[in-house]
Amino acid sequence: MSVSVTCPLAADGERVHRYVAGALEPAELAEFEPHLLSCAECQAAVREGIAVASALRGQPKVGRLTGRRLPVLRWTVPLAVAAAGALWLIGSREGPVVRLGRVSTAPAFAGVPVRGDADSVSRLADSGMTAYRDGRYSEAARLLGAVPEEKRTAGLRFYLGIASLLAGAPQDAVLQLAGVPAESPYSAEAHFYRAKAWLLLGRADSALAHLTAIPSDAEAAGARARALADSVKEVSR
Repeated sequence: MSVSVTCPLAADGERVHRYVAGALEPAELAEFEPHLLSCAECQAAVREGIAVASALRGQPKVGRLTGRRLPVLRWTVPLAVAAAGALWLIGSREGPVVRLGRVSTAPAFAGVPVRGDADSVSRLADSGMTAYRDGRYSEAARLLGAVPEEKRTAGLRFYLGIASLLAGAPQDAVLQLAGVPAESPYSAEAHFYRAKAWLLLGRADSALAHLTAIPSDAEAAGARARALADSVKEVSR
């Protein structure tokens, strides 16, 4: 039974493909990412595209993304199969780019409230942050992800992205960290960890785009971004 796709961007696939390929122009990216945050169909298409691209990487005849539209067959690979292939590739054929994406230490959470009220959503967020602080990242991602989209603060979006990254879901981290507003205090760190997620997916070009978006005067994040960008360029030569 076919599933009806109501979003024209998801149905067309071109914008989604170019997002996954890291080929969107800055203006297009600024327009597409807010849409992505509220469109479940585009989120599913991006997850599938990332998984398929990762699973097919290393197969020269079919696995390399280009500026051209993907063949329909490539988008119809079952997501579970593609994700399994991606995990196998990351685990068994890890290269220097992927190794640069590894995160050994999570950003600290010092107990600053990510929500200010005392409703059930706040309790859910608090439970998620407790799991995060205890190093239970899969549980933290599950709990924080259960907070309704419209209730997520910048801080909650940031820690949800980090929890997803540390739980072994870099494709989810890419999506979640995209929701951190540019004007929030988490913006520079969100770019840094989105770069880490893209590196885990083998996408050095997308990682560099986020690293260069971090202002050089962004305290510690600026210095770390420059150092990581230099390493990515070195291993990508």
